[in-house]
Amino acid sequence: MSHFELTDLVRYFHNVRNDKGQLVPIIGEDKLAVTAAVAYLLEDTNFLINAYSGTGKTVIMNAVFGLLEGTGIQYEVIEQMSETAMWYDTDRINECRFVAIPEAQKAPESIIEILKTWADDRPAERRRTDVTINDIRLQQLHPKFVFMCKAVENKRGEAYLDAELERRYMITHTNPTVKQTKQVLRYKLKQAAQPLEDLEDMSEEEIQALRDHFRDCIIRRDDARAMKIRNPCAPFLFDLIPTIFPIARSKVHYLLKLIKGVARFFPDEIISVQKNEHTYGLVTPKHNWLAIQIYIDSFVTECLQMPAHGTDILHLIPDSEIDQFGLVTTETIKMSRREIQQAARSAGLPFAQKNINPLLGSLVMLGFLEMEEEGNKKLFFKSALVKEPSTKIDWNEVVEQTKKLVTDTWPADVANEYIARYCTEIEVEDPFTRKKSILGATTPMPKKEVGGDDYGSWLE
Repeated sequence: MSHFELTDLVRYFHNVRNDKGQLVPIIGEDKLAVTAAVAYLLEDTNFLINAYSGTGKTVIMNAVFGLLEGTGIQYEVIEQMSETAMWYDTDRINECRFVAIPEAQKAPESIIEILKTWADDRPAERRRTDVTINDIRLQQLHPKFVFMCKAVENKRGEAYLDAELERRYMITHTNPTVKQTKQVLRYKLKQAAQPLEDLEDMSEEEIQALRDHFRDCIIRRDDARAMKIRNPCAPFLFDLIPTIFPIARSKVHYLLKLIKGVARFFPDEIISVQKNEHTYGLVTPKHNWLAIQIYIDSFVTECLQMPAHGTDILHLIPDSEIDQFGLVTTETIKMSRREIQQAARSAGLPFAQKNINPLLGSLVMLGFLEMEEEGNKKLFFKSALVKEPSTKIDWNEVVEQTKKLVTDTWPADVANEYIARYCTEIEVEDPFTRKKSILGATTPMPKKEVGGDDYGSWLE
C-alpha cells in the first residue's frame, strides 16, 4: 500500500532543484503546482499556465517534469518554434508520452494546428516530397499530452492561441501580486544567509521514492485502461459550479478529471467492482474533498470566464452599495482607469495602460463591472449582478447522500465495503495548511452563516 500523501507532493515542490543542483523551490504557488502534477501526469490532461513573465511559470513546469526523472517515462521539450521544427524531430517526439512547450506565445500557426489535432486525440499528418525515392512520404506525429506556458503580455501568436485551443486545455494562472513578490524575496534573502541543509526538509531518497510512486501510478493507469472510473459524490458537487456562462459545461470536465487524478495518487483506495461485464473503480469522498481544496478557486475563475488576473482587478474596486431593489446606490465608489491603474501599481500588479484597458473592457463585457461616463472621464464600479457560487459545501451532507447513492446503485457487498471504509469518520488533511478534518462524522455541523449568494471568500 502507498504511504504517500499529497502533503509529500507539496514538500517536493518546496525542495525542487534545477539542473545545476541548486535549490529552486516553488514559493506561494502550491495549489497550482499540485494541480499541474496531478491533472497532467496522472490524468493526461493538457495543461496551460497563462501568466505574466517572471512569475514562475517555467519553474513550475520544470518542477512537474522533474517528477519524471529517473522513472524511464520520456518527455520532449519543444523550444524551436519554426514552422517545420517538430517534423524534423518526429521519431523522438513519437517515443515520448509528454511534451513541454515553455513559450507557447511564440508558436507559429502550424504548431498550434498540431496541438489542436493532438487535443482531439488524432495524429497530426504531413505529406512531403522525398527526393531520395522521388515519391510522397507521409509523416505522422502521434497524439501527446501537452504542458504549455504562455506569457500574457506577449501578444505574438495571440490569434493562433485562440478560444478553440484554450477550451481543450486546463488553464491556470500564477500570482503576480505584491504579497507573492514579498514572499519570494523573503525566501531568496533567507537562502542567501543560511546553509543549504537548513532550507531542505526532504531528502533525495524521499524525492526519488515519490517519483517512483508517480511512475507506478502512471503505469497502473495504463494497465487498467479498461477500468471505468465512477465518482459517487459527483452529483452532490453541483452547488460548487457557477452556472452563469455555458462554458461551465466544458470546464466541469477538468474538475472531474482532477478528482480522478487525486484518486489515482491513492490507487489502493479505489474500490474495483464488476457490473454487467464492465470493470468500474469507485472514487471516494476523500478524493473529492482533496481535489476541491486544490482546485476550487481556479475552477470558479474559469467557469466565470474571468480574463487572466481579472479577479486581481476586482479586488481593487470596492463592493457596490445595493438598495432594497437590487440597484446600485449613489454611495457606490466609482473609479477611473487612472485610479484603478494606480491601485494596481500599489498592489504590485504588472498592469500598464496598454494591458489594463482590454482587461477592464472584458470585465465590463462579462458583466462584472459597469461603466458610466462623467464628462470626458469613464468611471468603473462593480456590477450589482456580481453573484458567485459558494466555494464551500456541507461535506457531511455530501457523504450522507453518497452513501445513499452507493447503496442504491452498486452491489450490496461493494456498497457495504465502500461505506465502511470511506464514508465513516474518515480523517483528511489539507495538504497546504496541514489542518485535519473528519468526513462522515456523526456530530452535528455548526450552523452555517448565510450572507447571500455573493462569492465572499472568492473575492476577498
